[in-house]
Amino acid sequence: MRLNLYLSSKVLVPFDYLPTLKGAFHRWLGYDDNLHDSLSLYSLSWLHGGRAERGGIRFPEGASWAISAPGQELVHAVVAGVVRAPEVGLGLTVRDVRLQQAPGFASGEQPFRVSSPVFIKHEPDKGQPADHLLPGHPLADELLTATLRHKLRQAGLDDAGAAVRFDPAHLATAKSKLFRYKQVQCRGSICPVLVSGSGEQIQFAWEVGVGHSTGIGCGALV
Repeated sequence: MRLNLYLSSKVLVPFDYLPTLKGAFHRWLGYDDNLHDSLSLYSLSWLHGGRAERGGIRFPEGASWAISAPGQELVHAVVAGVVRAPEVGLGLTVRDVRLQQAPGFASGEQPFRVSSPVFIKHEPDKGQPADHLLPGHPLADELLTATLRHKLRQAGLDDAGAAVRFDPAHLATAKSKLFRYKQVQCRGSICPVLVSGSGEQIQFAWEVGVGHSTGIGCGALV
């Protein structure tokens, strides 16, 4: 299931707004430590509808934001939290929410666009800084697949046959996106992906996203 939130904004929003979105998400859920510290079986998109300018992003017509997760429980808990306290922070306030059921996916391979950069972290040597992999790297698709399969197993679902890869038709035009989360500089990629597997596995990917750090706003699919 997906929750589409529509936000009003009257002030300039700083570029590094991701911690504020994540903070609002967990505040609405009541700061569940298990949810906060465990593998993210959900995905948060970035804000959309804005215009970048010096010092931040302005949303004259409002911003849209999507939160997705398997099942209904988490999404409904977020809605209850929004009703209690619609303020997000940074001058953003939720003015409307709309629930969206997952599309019916058939088995096979399904193309998706991304609504936030796909982030792939690879640590070749323990204790050394991690590499941030981009489309075309020999390990990128392998790590995307491994992450999805790990999440499927954590959710108690069959991971056999599930796979994710960057769409080779878009590798030449893929863009990298540098962003900061708190004090950490990260590089993700804006590139469509192909998810293959059963209909249930593809729906799961649509809900939890692909790659690492979907819980802070990376790898959300549309």
